[in-house]
Amino acid sequence: MGKIPKNLQNDELSEYLSSCGLTRVSQGKVRDTWRLNLDRLLVVATDRISIFDFVLNALITKKGEVLTALTHFWLTKVLGDKFSHHLVASKIDERFNAAYGLKAGRLPNLPIERCLVVKDLTGLIYIFEMIFRLFIGGSVFKKYQETSMAGGHLLPPNLPKWSKLDKPIFTPSTKEDVGHDVNVDVDYFFAEMTKTKSRAEIEAVVENLAKAYLKAYEYAESRGVLILDTKFEVAGMEIVDEILTPDSSRFALAEDWKKAMAEGRDPYFYDKQIVRDWGSKVETPFGVVGINKLNPANPEHVSFVHSLELPDEISQETTRRYLTIFKLITSCSLEDYQREEMGVEI
Repeated sequence: MGKIPKNLQNDELSEYLSSCGLTRVSQGKVRDTWRLNLDRLLVVATDRISIFDFVLNALITKKGEVLTALTHFWLTKVLGDKFSHHLVASKIDERFNAAYGLKAGRLPNLPIERCLVVKDLTGLIYIFEMIFRLFIGGSVFKKYQETSMAGGHLLPPNLPKWSKLDKPIFTPSTKEDVGHDVNVDVDYFFAEMTKTKSRAEIEAVVENLAKAYLKAYEYAESRGVLILDTKFEVAGMEIVDEILTPDSSRFALAEDWKKAMAEGRDPYFYDKQIVRDWGSKVETPFGVVGINKLNPANPEHVSFVHSLELPDEISQETTRRYLTIFKLITSCSLEDYQREEMGVEI
């Protein structure tokens, strides 16, 4: 995991939660996780942003709120009737997450617009990133161009970048504690996973996630939005972590995608691609251009990335895109959703 700049570690909230008896069990690139009791966790989404496995020395306004609200939306409004997940509903009002009850009780200063209470399924979480694609592009495209393969799937040759496939393909990757995740094929995935689980169980999980992706895709498509690819975390048969957000998925508008395919360009992405594009053009003192060419395990590389300033216009445009995709998908402003569906006092 990329090292987090000290000034972005949200010490004030950490001190508050610690003073209320909570223990932080992990600090991720974007989220901090705190233990509530034996089987419940509090997940706090920050405004931190990471690209190429580096946490930038920057905060994206409203980002943590969008990730929290959109995850809540997908799991409770679209997928919750058929797909198990780790969110815990409030006993006070089942529309809201249990974070609402915490704020009403033991944690009155809790920023519930950035918080979700979840079941603790830590020991059951799969050791691979569960990535699904309905369009061919992203990190697997270069290998596809060379071999017509993506994640171990043989695809028609010479497809233009971002072509739509007949059905979603599963293209797993490793989860590296340090350095970049590595794309693997499905045979390697099953060989590793069947060391501890049955083949039938794993196949059922993959099939279930593919169905969840398709259901979400169809929902978004009806609103003019395409989910080109997405990443899931799963514990047993339960969907965990964030889901179908601009941090874990690639969004484009259907009309722009059509124009992009005709013009031979990338679609206009409604996620953090604009930050990746900026990072890939940064001049470095290490003989390469682009943060993506650096090593997150190298302290000098990390220090250099932390010294960079993300331009204001990039930060502001990222916020705009996150808020825009939220409204397009939910047909609701962020503030209205927080008030009506999460119990946030605006």
